[in-house]
Amino acid sequence: MYSYFGDPYNIEQFAIGFDLIGDHLSEDVISDIIAEIEELQDDFPDNRYFAIALGALYDIIGEQKEAFDALESQTLIVESSIILLRMARQLMLLGKEEDARELLEKIARQETEESVPRELHAMLAFARMNDREAFTGIWHGMIERFSLAEPIPVAELIRSPEIYSLLEDLPFREQIEGLEYLFSYQVPEGREAEVYSLIHNLRFYLKNLLFGVYIQSQREDITEYLPALPVIKAISEGSIEVVEKILSMHGPISDGVLRGEVEESIKDLRESGMEAAVLIELGNRASDPAQPAGETLDALREYTGGDDEPIIEVLNGISTEFLMEGARDLLLALHEAHPDDHRLIRRLYETLKLEENYDEALMLAGQYPFLEQEDDSFDTLKLNALSSSDKDAAFQHLLGEMKEKRMLERYADLFELALALDRMDEVSPLRQTFAAKRITEVTHMLNALDRLKKGKVKGGLALIDRAIGAGFPEDLALMISAHSLLSAGYPKRVVGLCEAMLKTPLPPEDVYPLLIRAYRELGREAEAREAEAAFEALQRPEV
Repeated sequence: MYSYFGDPYNIEQFAIGFDLIGDHLSEDVISDIIAEIEELQDDFPDNRYFAIALGALYDIIGEQKEAFDALESQTLIVESSIILLRMARQLMLLGKEEDARELLEKIARQETEESVPRELHAMLAFARMNDREAFTGIWHGMIERFSLAEPIPVAELIRSPEIYSLLEDLPFREQIEGLEYLFSYQVPEGREAEVYSLIHNLRFYLKNLLFGVYIQSQREDITEYLPALPVIKAISEGSIEVVEKILSMHGPISDGVLRGEVEESIKDLRESGMEAAVLIELGNRASDPAQPAGETLDALREYTGGDDEPIIEVLNGISTEFLMEGARDLLLALHEAHPDDHRLIRRLYETLKLEENYDEALMLAGQYPFLEQEDDSFDTLKLNALSSSDKDAAFQHLLGEMKEKRMLERYADLFELALALDRMDEVSPLRQTFAAKRITEVTHMLNALDRLKKGKVKGGLALIDRAIGAGFPEDLALMISAHSLLSAGYPKRVVGLCEAMLKTPLPPEDVYPLLIRAYRELGREAEAREAEAAFEALQRPEV
């Protein structure tokens, strides 16, 4: 059975986000995640993300000793200053201040070799030891070295915040800690850029986590990825708390453009959490598809505070197959409220096609012409719609398209319709069209029909074999053979062919009418009646 947090890739993606969960996820869920990660840890002893993840999760539930042990286990392979920094924090929480200070001094003394992360780790270590001068000295030195002292144009900051941020080289926990020290030590240099960078990074971190779920839902059963959603929701809620705290320390952002961008980021942070909540509800709905669409929509709106945008975003991003059960009713309810939203219209169109409601899909495309313009398979939809309601119109449509050298790849549909309508003679004139396009299997079949019509049975059947060998569907070829042989006056051959066909996966209800007719043409009435009885038995509903 697939375990979401038993996947190393997922652990690495979520590791730095676990720090943001706070009290927004139940202890039981956190304990389950810990158990999944620990099952893998022995296989990845040098992966620091496992240690960071376990340290963060144990920390949330107040298990400082276990958090310390998880972090310490990673240092046995390779000593990492970020791990040491986190170990020092756990020691402080355990009341082991001397041991914590020893670790902090070790971090502060290490050779940084102008490595930004190591310099930042040392800077935080000094701050924890209340050495304001060392903290500000490192910060100002880096600001100077990276030419960040001059005012940054707002447009540049918004476009490329990573260029102007030093703290973004740290995990979120340490970014936040660094910002808090910048405020508490009243260090203004670079601070606003760091505030914006953190908010920007949180925004896109959450977007990427959700995007991963959407992508996975296209390839796999999304129910396997549902365990990620409560975590994403919790990270969203924790991120909003962090941002509100940082902004309260910062005060009002004076530049209107930057303020607008920050507000947009906060909105996205909230919507990411809402989208996760919507996905959770839809996951529950998938296991209870009988729930009325109105009730589901009301429940979703409770999560979003009445805002339909996160719901529409989810429906637009998630695999349509996941939404199949009752999706149409939910989409219709939203479409009624937002009739011009192209995302909903496209989703409804795709859902109708998947449900094989071709007539309704075609009607929707008639209302919204952009659907036809965007859909490369629109001709197929039109054919499917016609086939489901009017085979004669479908045949005429497809025959006309092929005369114009279009939709030639749908030749099997044309032959099936021609058989059903007894209009195979109208297909024969297409022989030159298929020959010109070098569609060999159809050319052989049409040549075979011509020979059978002229009474050249042996040559005709040989060409049918060649058509099958070239790729013509075998079951369809057998049915065409039987029909053609009957029309050409060879019922005895049809009997043998039908008896063989009844031993294949071909639907017997398609074969028996041919067999009955062949028996009667041969004067074998008793066998015809036996075949009729078998055919009637097939048509009787099962009790």
